[in-house]
Amino acid sequence: MKSDLIRSVFLDELERNKRLLARYEKEVHELPKGSLFKRRIGNQEYWYLNYREGTKVISKFIGNVEKLEIFELQKKLSHRKELLKIIKRLKVEQKELEGELR
Repeated sequence: MKSDLIRSVFLDELERNKRLLARYEKEVHELPKGSLFKRRIGNQEYWYLNYREGTKVISKFIGNVEKLEIFELQKKLSHRKELLKIIKRLKVEQKELEGELR
């Protein structure tokens, strides 16, 4: 009886874990990837977004934009990084739960 209850809790937790993982992975794919950097050319500062596509490093020109736009983009990049940490932790939990259910 007790092991059935524990197994049921593990199954519920595994399902919750899978739902969260799918939701977070979808959200990560909608957010921009990479990192911001600025380059000074003459007296002007220009922003670029660096990211990888396969083995190539891409520097996408953002432009000479206002600080607010850069702040919002940086916030999205930070949020993506946090979600990737959460996804990694959820995958470890999922493997542990699947191991306990065997």
